[in-house]
Amino acid sequence: MTEATAPEVCRSSVDGHLVALFEAAQRWIIEQGLVLGEIEYILGQTGKLLELYRGRLTAEKLPPSLRTPYELMAWTRPERAEEDVTGLEQYSHWFARWLVLCLPGDQDLQDAVCCVILIQAQSQRFVY
Repeated sequence: MTEATAPEVCRSSVDGHLVALFEAAQRWIIEQGLVLGEIEYILGQTGKLLELYRGRLTAEKLPPSLRTPYELMAWTRPERAEEDVTGLEQYSHWFARWLVLCLPGDQDLQDAVCCVILIQAQSQRFVY
């Protein structure tokens, strides 16, 4: 591999991971049956909750089979609190935990992913 191609390989790997992450997020949104207002609420809360989980969750001890963004969705699901009538708080915690595991140590990218998913939802008028 030449020096000229090394950045392209790294960028391709990162781009592929982000594509998988966005696909997993969209699949999760569809599976949960979320509508635009719920997506907006969840992503707003997620942005506030990311700090809570940074440094507390790591994927180091997970088997390699649970390392793709979609596979991590099930593993990061928290218990639903009894007072969480709508489930939106659980979804917010779930999404924050998932982002921290998928993008460890990259706070700016975690925040950016929330923004991009919100923009995608708004522009595509998600109504699931």
